[in-house]
Amino acid sequence: MTNKLPKFSDKHKICIICEGNEEYEYLERLKALKVWNEQYDISLVNAGGNGNIPARYQDRYQNGSYEVILVFCDTEKKPHEQYEDIKRKINEFHGVSEVV
Repeated sequence: MTNKLPKFSDKHKICIICEGNEEYEYLERLKALKVWNEQYDISLVNAGGNGNIPARYQDRYQNGSYEVILVFCDTEKKPHEQYEDIKRKINEFHGVSEVV
């Protein structure tokens, strides 16, 4: 009789939400090179633009499958309005004024 139970992992589940293709491909390459310790199960999400990051974050957070959710995005454009908007929306989702 075959085992029908799902495989459970004792690895730490981490989700990294990438702003776009550049960030996603960079982290995909790091995964392929196995730069992270084997104790981590890294999942990458391509948000397809910084405007989509808060929604992707909320979706992954409510999923409840990850111990940590990280955001990897550009901040070089002054006055950093888009970055500040992402932070504000994530903070509002958590009902706090300043976490990120």
